[in-house]
Amino acid sequence: MPEVSKDAAILIATSWQALNRTIVRTDEARLCDCTVVILFAGFYIEANLNYIITFIGQKKQMTMFLNNSYPGLQDKLAWFYNQYVARQKDMNKKQLFRHGIKRKLRRKYSGFADLYRFRNDISHGVINQTANSTDKTHKLRQQAKDIVESLFDTIENAGHDIPRETTYWEAIVS
Repeated sequence: MPEVSKDAAILIATSWQALNRTIVRTDEARLCDCTVVILFAGFYIEANLNYIITFIGQKKQMTMFLNNSYPGLQDKLAWFYNQYVARQKDMNKKQLFRHGIKRKLRRKYSGFADLYRFRNDISHGVINQTANSTDKTHKLRQQAKDIVESLFDTIENAGHDIPRETTYWEAIVS
């Protein structure tokens, strides 16, 4: 499946290299490589979500709804869910979160909670122990790819045809 842009290729290629190193390296190096894989998986979700929102011309509407010019990943995904997945739409961010959007996101997007927590821990200087597991790392990377596929399926079902310029395998060998 093609990815959205050449920028996605950077995330994919670096993550792929680190993923392969997790299999053959020492425990200390493996922790570093697993950290890169999981962190980049979270970036991959957000980069694609940003692309979708910008491509369909909804960035201003999203930031107004969220009352935040620079929303984080969870808020963006919450807005997306409210706009394109939810049967009953909430009118603002406060209402959206009061109605349990965090629980809904975690149920709809398998792996999101772990990826989000990992990314936030790293950004606050905390080493998240999820990176100690090669199996969990591989699983989270796949779940990130699945989340992105779900986002594109959802937006395409809403009538938006968004071009994807770089294939996954092209990104790996670039």
